[in-house]
Amino acid sequence: MVKVGFRVKLWMVNGEGEAVFGDGLAELIESVDKYHSILEAAKHLNMSYRYALHRITLAEKRLGETLITRVRGGAKGGGSSEVTPYGRKLTEQYRKTQTELRTFLENRAY
Repeated sequence: MVKVGFRVKLWMVNGEGEAVFGDGLAELIESVDKYHSILEAAKHLNMSYRYALHRITLAEKRLGETLITRVRGGAKGGGSSEVTPYGRKLTEQYRKTQTELRTFLENRAY
């Protein structure tokens, strides 16, 4: 008999049921935290800056909270981005829940 397990995709929703946070956004926020730049984070995740900014902006709009503070650079660049305490807490909670769910499901494989 072949061993069978479970696989699920996890995301967070707001009060209106709109998806606001999932694995892709968690990776993006973790990358911004590492590089202090949305542009650099997007490059390392092989996504366009425009798409990364869209994902962040949409999530912030749906949450009504800021995930990343952004400082624009001038003609020579120099901008920076920092993950807010709320963004960090949300990412940590998402990863914790993801790990707990994975562990729960691994113990139910047959």
